[in-house]
Amino acid sequence: MKADSSVKHLAHDLNNIFTRILNSIDLLKRKVANIDTVLPLLNNIESGTYLASEMIDDTFGNTSNKITQRKINLNSIIADIIRSYTLQQKDKIEFHLSLDKNLNLVVGKYSDFYRVILNLVTNSIEAIEEKGSIRIRTCNLNNEDKIQIIINDNGSGIENELLAQVFNEDYSTKNKNKISGVGLSIVKEIIENYDGSISVLSEVGKGSEFIVTLNSAPLLNEKPALSGKTILIAEDEDILRELLSELLQSYDYTILTASNGIEVLELLKVRTPDLLIIDRKMPEMDGILCLQEIEQGGYILPIILASGSPSEFDETLPDNLVSKIINKPYNFEELLSLVKELIG
Repeated sequence: MKADSSVKHLAHDLNNIFTRILNSIDLLKRKVANIDTVLPLLNNIESGTYLASEMIDDTFGNTSNKITQRKINLNSIIADIIRSYTLQQKDKIEFHLSLDKNLNLVVGKYSDFYRVILNLVTNSIEAIEEKGSIRIRTCNLNNEDKIQIIINDNGSGIENELLAQVFNEDYSTKNKNKISGVGLSIVKEIIENYDGSISVLSEVGKGSEFIVTLNSAPLLNEKPALSGKTILIAEDEDILRELLSELLQSYDYTILTASNGIEVLELLKVRTPDLLIIDRKMPEMDGILCLQEIEQGGYILPIILASGSPSEFDETLPDNLVSKIINKPYNFEELLSLVKELIG
């Protein structure tokens, strides 16, 4: 029992650190003048942070078998993977990216989408025997809440009669004695788990094109109108609390802060904010106990509860009090989408 508790605390602490990293990246993207010069590095840090968090969660942080869902910009994953492959394949492959700057977000596990894109790009690279090119395009589908990723290569292509077998587990475009090393059956399974679809067009000697269609959530507007709303942030991590305050202030929200549940209750005696963002674990009085006190005090306001890991919510939350739960690590865009949903 003690070991389980230690594991939960470790996962929570690490996810706090990851959240600080992600929100620092968001702030840098808003503050750095020549962002294009450092954006690949920031995307690389962001990608590594998400993957590390999910590895920890899958290994020992998630004891409830709940899947952490987050809003993800697939352009960042594509850019990170292609940057890595550009260094590895500079003498063989030319990469051409046409990524929609207003691409809608997808919702799911970061590692799932990373695996899909990595396997598809790897598949295209392995289909090119000598030198060639790979083109990747992303776009929103008109009048639909869907996006598409199109990956096109000028490799060896696939014979027409074999196209129907491409997504079978035992299919390989290379060594026929080898189980598929390109992971297309896994790619199809992951995509269909998210109610998406994948198709392929190919011609021998000319290359192949894979088309992935996924459901999406709309991107936020670049800047909302003046809100005039007040948000109380309850977070014991000083750096994270300051980062969130600065980011939300940049969207014209008035910010109040607290470092534990006791300070939250004291502030509520003076002023009721339009929204409370509260961390699950804090010293002196944690988020759950504070929520119970808020419920007993008759305060009515929308509340976002932040979790260090899904397993923290095995216990019962106060009825009808928590409006939204956000799992750490989260980036600012994820949090802002919930804030706008609740108070505009």
